[in-house]
Amino acid sequence: MRTLLALAAIVVFVGDAGGKPGNGSVKGTVTVKGKSKDTKVVVYLENVPGTAVPPKQHAVIRQREKQFDPPLTVVVKGTTVDFPNEDKIFHNVFSVSRPARFDLGLYKSGTAKSVEMKRSGTVDVYCNIHPDMIAKVKILDNGFYTITNPKGEFVIDGVPPGEYPVVAWLPSGDEAKGTVTVKAGASAQVKLELTEVAKKETHTRKDGTPYGRYK
Repeated sequence: MRTLLALAAIVVFVGDAGGKPGNGSVKGTVTVKGKSKDTKVVVYLENVPGTAVPPKQHAVIRQREKQFDPPLTVVVKGTTVDFPNEDKIFHNVFSVSRPARFDLGLYKSGTAKSVEMKRSGTVDVYCNIHPDMIAKVKILDNGFYTITNPKGEFVIDGVPPGEYPVVAWLPSGDEAKGTVTVKAGASAQVKLELTEVAKKETHTRKDGTPYGRYK
């Protein structure tokens, strides 16, 4: 089993976050205790009014060299995620996570299957044949999110005035929450702190049984 430490790779598909006159922004830093080199953090706002518009372009999580690429994808609710098989062997992509339960069945190299992510939350994605294939999809309610830079800094622009919960999240499961008040034409400042946790990823096959030997 592998250890998930941080966001090894991220594909970000952001809905329309606004940009209208009178909106503000949220700027800040996230400090990560025990972080690995170049640890990045997902930062997002909750309860922002309006409906996120999913992008027309699908998010893509490839199966290559018996791994999911990227291991973490962030999308807004309603986004479709494609799972192309680029290996020369069969894979069976599935998830039993509450926000998106699915079983794509066995499919061969050069083909792809898709899932629409209809509910917010974290989705753990596995292959029913290869236990080391692990990915996460973070589904958010709106497009007001970003990724910290190597210094832990972030900016979320085009935010309507109001008071919102702000969350800093790592795929290891740790998160930090705060509250930020956004004023028209101004930048709200926030600082958050969390701890990076080395977490052994253990899971069963889709029917709840342990994995056997595989090639």
